[in-house]
Amino acid sequence: MLFRKDPCGIICIIMTYAMLLHCLYAVLFVIIIPLLNESLYGTLNALIVSTFVFLSIFSHGRAAYFDPGFVPLPKKGIDFSDVKPNENNKQNGEGWTICNRCDTYRPARSHHCRICKRCVRKLDHHCPWINNCVGEFNQKYFILFLFYIGVTSIYVLSFILWSLIVFPHKTDAQVIHSIILCIESILFGLFVVAIFIDQVQSITNDRSIIDVLKADENSRSSPQTLPPAKVLFRKVFGPGPMILWLLPCDLKKSNQISDSQDMYHV
Repeated sequence: MLFRKDPCGIICIIMTYAMLLHCLYAVLFVIIIPLLNESLYGTLNALIVSTFVFLSIFSHGRAAYFDPGFVPLPKKGIDFSDVKPNENNKQNGEGWTICNRCDTYRPARSHHCRICKRCVRKLDHHCPWINNCVGEFNQKYFILFLFYIGVTSIYVLSFILWSLIVFPHKTDAQVIHSIILCIESILFGLFVVAIFIDQVQSITNDRSIIDVLKADENSRSSPQTLPPAKVLFRKVFGPGPMILWLLPCDLKKSNQISDSQDMYHV
């Protein structure tokens, strides 16, 4: 498991968990139990909100604390003295390059993260909200985190607005918590929807955000016919029925170092 000692990332993680726990507390103990204690509708809403919050936290944990796709460092030093500084020479037909910061070989579309100080396969970006990179091995969990946060925001906002109509006479505490929940739901909902759309586009275009921003050699290559969108999504979410893609667990065998070991035995 990983944990970056980055102040910005730590603050963002604390804020994320604080708002999710506040959402759960306010919906369950401030609104549902006092107003819908003996109602089947209240029990159903409590189960739904609790499930969404749990899936959000679990997806966040998988994205934040596990390997995003770090390129393994060589077991012994490799002499790059004959390589020009800042030169990314292809090592084979598959586009392997040399990272002058890690002093290691890396697969195509791998990029160096200045915060993690490591190269990451298919690096999309470093996200402070998970205090980790978004790469080949955790992009699925990052997308699921965005998805469940967005669903939770929409559901909680709808529930709060419904409760204001059905129960117009509320206590001051209920009104304050309802206002805070509405603000959190709107702000976080809009934020994660925007990032979610970017992530979906990066999958369908088979180009990460950093590929587009850097306009590197891979990005500038001649246009190629992309596989069907379903194939590209399966590369990220794994095989099996699409409904299983919503589960924050592994559905494919990891190939973290299988394609890189030979490059290090030199």
